[in-house]
Parts: sequence; structure tokens; C-alpha cells
Amino acid sequence: MKNSAIFPGSFNPFHKGHLNVLIKALKIFDKVYLVISQNENKETNNFKENYLLIKKMIGNLKNVEVLINQNKYTAELAKDLNVNFIIRSARNNLDYEYELDLASGNKLLNHNLETILIIPDQEYKTYSSTLERTKNV
Repeated sequence: MKNSAIFPGSFNPFHKGHLNVLIKALKIFDKVYLVISQNENKETNNFKENYLLIKKMIGNLKNVEVLINQNKYTAELAKDLNVNFIIRSARNNLDYEYELDLASGNKLLNHNLETILIIPDQEYKTYSSTLERTKNV
């Protein structure tokens, strides 16, 4: 599909900020692959639990396919899916700097891959998976 994108993340857990970015991405792209990936630097819950939570939260959103990626680089998976756009989000300057580095690395691995940064709505800028994980501890 020419007008599709991949939206990768550990989504541990998936929260309203992620959903806000996904809904915005669907205004741009015909299809979005939401890909649950493992981040070695983050504590990761069960992929299946995350998958089920995400499916529940996205409800009846059309043109979203949720995938689990256990061992491929995002740039490699994008090639496999024939996708040339990656959706990322930046809430602040720190996120932006991180995303610039990540975009450069992805471009080296897949020269056709373009990163699209989506800014979440103001009310979601403070959402963080880390905070969501630890607030009930």
C-alpha cells in the first residue's frame, strides 16, 4: 500500500497519548501498522498482554493493524511491509533530539524510510509509559 505507515513502540503500556498520535496518523495515511517492539533499555511486559490492551483501546478504528515484532529492526520490518513512512512522536525537546538520532539510524538501514513526527495534543504531552507503569506501584 503506497499510503501506509508503521507506528512502532514498546507501548508498555499503550496510553491515551499513543492513541492521540495514532488517530492523527490515520488522518494522513490510509493504513497504519501499529508495531509492538521490545526495547532492551525498558522493562517489558508480556507482548500478548500489550497486544490485547492495544486492541481493546483502539476499538473499532479502521485501517489499523496491530503487529508484534520480537526481533527485527523497525527499518527492516518496514521493508518487509513495503512501507516507506515511520510515525514517531515528540512531546518536548528531549524527545525531538532522540527522534532525530533514531531517524538517522533508520535512514541508514532503509534509505526509503522517512520519519514523520506527530506532536500530540497539549493534554497528552505529559503522558509517559514509564509514568503509567509506575503510578500503580
